[in-house]
Amino acid sequence: MRSSQPSRRRFLRGVAATGAAGALLPVSSRSSAADAPAERPVFATIGLRNQGWAITSKSFPYADFAALADVDANVLAEHVAKVEKAQGRKPDATADYRTILDRRDIDAVMIATPDHWHTKIAVEAMRAGKDVYCEKPLTLTIDEGKLIERVVQETGRVFQVGTMQRTESDARFLQAVALVRAGRIGTVRKVTCGINAMEESPAIPTAPVPQGLDWDRWLGPAPAVPYRALPELRVGYGGGVPLYSNCHYSFRNWHEYSGGKLTDWGAHHVDIACWALGATDTGPSRIEPLEYTLPVAYKDGHPLVDDRYNAATKFRIRAAMPRDVEMIITSEGDNGILFEGT
Repeated sequence: MRSSQPSRRRFLRGVAATGAAGALLPVSSRSSAADAPAERPVFATIGLRNQGWAITSKSFPYADFAALADVDANVLAEHVAKVEKAQGRKPDATADYRTILDRRDIDAVMIATPDHWHTKIAVEAMRAGKDVYCEKPLTLTIDEGKLIERVVQETGRVFQVGTMQRTESDARFLQAVALVRAGRIGTVRKVTCGINAMEESPAIPTAPVPQGLDWDRWLGPAPAVPYRALPELRVGYGGGVPLYSNCHYSFRNWHEYSGGKLTDWGAHHVDIACWALGATDTGPSRIEPLEYTLPVAYKDGHPLVDDRYNAATKFRIRAAMPRDVEMIITSEGDNGILFEGT
């Protein structure tokens, strides 16, 4: 007789099928998982600030965390204590994620590092036999995305991208997608994805690497450059770190590590738009940059100035979607998605 308790494999495949890290599981499933400790999947998180902690803390009812990895010793110690308090057991701690991939007791890894690390860790994790939940934006380039897709097919691992608008936000985006796909606005002719413009920065000087931060590991596959920061600290979400730097929260504003607001929020809104259009597996047939503003000079696709934010601050892009739908991705107007139908 098949056990009524969820096995590790069935749990992980169920998460991928629903597209939610437990958010869509009924209460009975939650209690069932909690009552079967021997069957609970074993997770590890790589990258712990902000989203790393958010996705870890929401997974406590469904999985045990055996290990955590972060290149900032202070962040690592803080979150080891948090996980120990939450689950009653202290997870192992490491600055080197590869020690996690070497372990046979870990079923899945959650990756919430800066974007430039995603592809390398995700590919190595799948080839080490781990299922993967990786934060968005998944990759820096199209070729990296193709590589991950190929390794998913080769290994048969479960892979989910952390596009939280599919699973959270009070189901508002899910409701919008359902209305569009049900034809409630007629035939869709145009979709506009509004994304906030990225701020510029002043010149950011080199600075001593903060105590506890392994800067070389943080850079990883990115070019070797000095750490930069101004003394003013960020407040609110992502707070406690320099307001202007080339590390921690500000990494999104640098071409070397991310893509500014276009990839940060674009990964959310363009994903939802494609979902509503039934184009998740196809995407656009053509992409045309109409306007863009770069805060520094570029040559051959790379910035020539290295002491300030260098990702695009403003942009307007047109994409040709299936069934003659026009998609506009713009840094102007309200943040959100506008569907226009007949």
